[in-house]
Amino acid sequence: MMTITYEWGDSLYINITNRCTNNCTFCVRNNQEGISRGMNLWLEREPTVSEVLADIQARDIYKYREFVFCGYGEPMLRTYDIIEICRYLKSAYNMPIRINTNGHANLICGQDVTSQLAGLVDAVSISMNAKNSKEYQELCQSDYGEKSL
Repeated sequence: MMTITYEWGDSLYINITNRCTNNCTFCVRNNQEGISRGMNLWLEREPTVSEVLADIQARDIYKYREFVFCGYGEPMLRTYDIIEICRYLKSAYNMPIRINTNGHANLICGQDVTSQLAGLVDAVSISMNAKNSKEYQELCQSDYGEKSL
């Protein structure tokens, strides 16, 4: 059984991919036990939008204060699926939505996608991890090289 959604604090986290544009030296994915004992976030495959929505709808949504896209991969690799999911979540629940990301969405999509997230995503938490692009690349080993920061 895949862990598509999971609880952390009073938030509902949404795990949609194992893929990432970084190979960070410090990444929790390198820890066999993951983020918490008994919680395996490795996906057998990427869930469809319908599967993600069904997993969310199976939860008692009103006990959470926000939705957070975060798992064992870079969620913005599925930018357009996130937009579709967020449209549904905003119309059905109107709860805050946050994305935990490495900030590569525009590089991934080949265009500025921030305007497409406006009104759907309430907060974006970007992991910067270094003070300059050279140090970032040494630490995060991005597919995009030093232009990733």
